[in-house]
Amino acid sequence: MLSMSKLRDNSKWMLWTLLFFFVASMAVGGLVGGANILGTIQSFFGKIDTRSYVGKVGNESIPISYFLNERQIQLNRFRQQGRNIDSRAEQNASDFAWNNIIERKIKDQKIEELNLKVQPDEIYNFLLLSPPVAFQNNLKELGLFEDEEGNFDLDSYQYSVSNVGIPDTAKSLLLIWENYLKTFLADRKLQSFFNNLNSTSDYEIKNNYKLNNLNCSIDILNVKVNDINDSLLIVSDDEILEKYNLDKEEKYNNSESITVQYVLWENLNSSNLDSIQVIDMQDSLLQLSIDFSSDAQSSSFEDTINEYNITKIDTIKITEDFKNNSGIPFQMGAVRQAVRFAFDNNAGDTSDSFQTDNGLAVFNIINSNKSFYTQLDEVKGSIERILKREKKQDYSFNLLKNIEYKVNNWETIADNNNLISYSNNITSTIGGSFQTIGKNNSLINHLNTMEINDFTEIIKSSSNVFVVKLLTKDDFDENKFNEILDSLRTEATIRNRNKVYNQWLNSEKEKLDIIDLRSKIF
Repeated sequence: MLSMSKLRDNSKWMLWTLLFFFVASMAVGGLVGGANILGTIQSFFGKIDTRSYVGKVGNESIPISYFLNERQIQLNRFRQQGRNIDSRAEQNASDFAWNNIIERKIKDQKIEELNLKVQPDEIYNFLLLSPPVAFQNNLKELGLFEDEEGNFDLDSYQYSVSNVGIPDTAKSLLLIWENYLKTFLADRKLQSFFNNLNSTSDYEIKNNYKLNNLNCSIDILNVKVNDINDSLLIVSDDEILEKYNLDKEEKYNNSESITVQYVLWENLNSSNLDSIQVIDMQDSLLQLSIDFSSDAQSSSFEDTINEYNITKIDTIKITEDFKNNSGIPFQMGAVRQAVRFAFDNNAGDTSDSFQTDNGLAVFNIINSNKSFYTQLDEVKGSIERILKREKKQDYSFNLLKNIEYKVNNWETIADNNNLISYSNNITSTIGGSFQTIGKNNSLINHLNTMEINDFTEIIKSSSNVFVVKLLTKDDFDENKFNEILDSLRTEATIRNRNKVYNQWLNSEKEKLDIIDLRSKIF
């Protein structure tokens, strides 16, 4: 039974709880910096306030402003490369920016750990002894250190910096470059650190030399998987159901979606129009789409369609994530405005006019759809085809297994069975591609250690199931190899130079706890 004493006890607990969060938020500067108590409380429970943060990398929440700045940097690079900045370019810039933020955290942490931070004298020496071309051009744009032919005068620049110092007019430019080089040079030192860890053993070099330079000839007894008739195989409903349940979560889970209808005013075909006509017609279409949107928002989408005599209306299901263009037709581009409109508003609402890659569009929300699994009946046929291919491989394997290929004549075997083909004396390098079966890693591993007249085990690939007999193989010339070992080692070092660094970076990414909420915001 409810009593006043219990209410007083509970109210004390609540007041102390609120006081705790208030003091905690003040301690981390949340309220002072303009944050709200709700966001601070959310952070205590591991939630991310999407009004301020775009996600989380490790233990660090990533501010939206930081992400937008990185995305703008990527867009500026695209523009410098002459790329058209459409919606898909913006999405690519977003992906690059997010990846750069993740890598930046990993690199900065390792630079700190290895004490690879760049010192002022390193920046000074770098700019003095090997000034980047972009820096040289910046100085020339300021009217500095340019000779009569318009080239950068390196001697004059180095003498001036060493004896007089950088001119006052270039000091703001120098500050920009110093900030950039702190990161650039630290990254270069980090990459060099990992590059120096790279080593290629003489065994690896020898093995690669054999694969690429020693020839061999083989006989092939092969069954093409597609030649197996479907009538020879039985796939039961129980097998299909088992496969469906196994792949259900990964392949057949459909995200929550919003059903919308939209009207599209397609881009003009301006090939036969002059520029003034194009501008007038584009302005007219823009105004038409804006008027339509405004009228539909004040009345209804259906009534406005009738009023404007619009006959073509398309319906799609929009998902929030970035997969499959969020359900939006590919030719329209990555219209994230439409995605956010669909998920941030209610059934019946009509959007503003949105610019897409192929025109102007106005969207209207019909209803929301919960996440669901694709019904078994809809995918039964594709699952059956997958299982039949697997069974065809197994059938081919057993066919070769039961013919005693190590003792019987292969030409006779092929003549007596129209599913089996025989290829004689096929030549390639050990690590190369062979006629009929192509390049196969399992075969390469076998050939590398086989002796003349040895047989491989039965090997499966996506298109073929085969067995191979080794006829000839070039002898390995140790003396010839030793003569070129030093050059091969140098080539291998250069070829593998960045492998260790990239492998380390990718490994660290996999370890990080990353929460990407971009699709919830943009």
